[in-house]
Amino acid sequence: MKRKIWFHADDYGVTAQQAKRILSCHQSGVLNSISVLPNTPALGEALDLLDQIDPDGTQIRRVLHLNFVEGRPVAGAENVPELVDDTGYFDKSFIHFWRWNHTKRGAARKELIRQIKLEIAAQLQAVTGAFDYRITAVDSHQHYHMIPIVFDSLMEVLSETGLGTTQICQVRIPVDPTAPLRSNAQMRRGVPKINWVKWCILGAYVQRNKKILHSRGIEVPVFFGIFYTCQMKKEVVEALLPAYRNYADKKNRDLELMFHPGSLTDCNELLDARSEELAVFYMSDDRYEEAECLKLLDKSYKEENNK
Repeated sequence: MKRKIWFHADDYGVTAQQAKRILSCHQSGVLNSISVLPNTPALGEALDLLDQIDPDGTQIRRVLHLNFVEGRPVAGAENVPELVDDTGYFDKSFIHFWRWNHTKRGAARKELIRQIKLEIAAQLQAVTGAFDYRITAVDSHQHYHMIPIVFDSLMEVLSETGLGTTQICQVRIPVDPTAPLRSNAQMRRGVPKINWVKWCILGAYVQRNKKILHSRGIEVPVFFGIFYTCQMKKEVVEALLPAYRNYADKKNRDLELMFHPGSLTDCNELLDARSEELAVFYMSDDRYEEAECLKLLDKSYKEENNK
């Protein structure tokens, strides 16, 4: 069986206009996979736009983008008070969750897990209920799901809902293999130091989480996107894609490339307009360059994926 290359866009659906900009990377480029933010006011409109372009759900893979980073919780702030600030917005960083994982014990840990599971279940319901995106995979905003306290909660929710055996067939493990990068000294030297730090932190959980996924029959695509996260420009992708593709073929696994082409134009479009960090991210020129990369890559990739 020929394996897929997923040219994937995170953060789908912050606004309807942002959703349109992401979908243009499919219409005019190679994009064939998106991660849906489940707590956006534009969730229904973003689904309508997606279904207009891909009515039978065969051209664009639909992925749940678990979100503990921005906006308000789907379960209601009053039900998950540990995850939000006093105004009801998510405010806990990756490091905060990471620290919880290693320090929370006893009743406090059980209560935290209860709230995490409640929010995961609500986010899953948001994209499988009234707004049915036909989700087949799961990842998360800023990769929180790699932290065991979140990952294990996700596995429990998938088991309790039955979606882990009937619908969800892939989960992202966002750690690039090093072999494709070792083959290109110039690109290896160009990896920002902070991305090596991210790679090491996430890498600590790779084997643990993969083992659990494999035991459940859930696939893990080869990943390409941490070393050059948020800077997946045309020159980067063209230089490294052949090596990543060859690596995935040898492993007989799908390959997923992570992009963030969903630019915003105004702070008022943010799910949390107070966040300067998110404003810089969504309005960076890098968002436009990643969108251009998806539109300018060799269209033969799209033809192969459609076979």
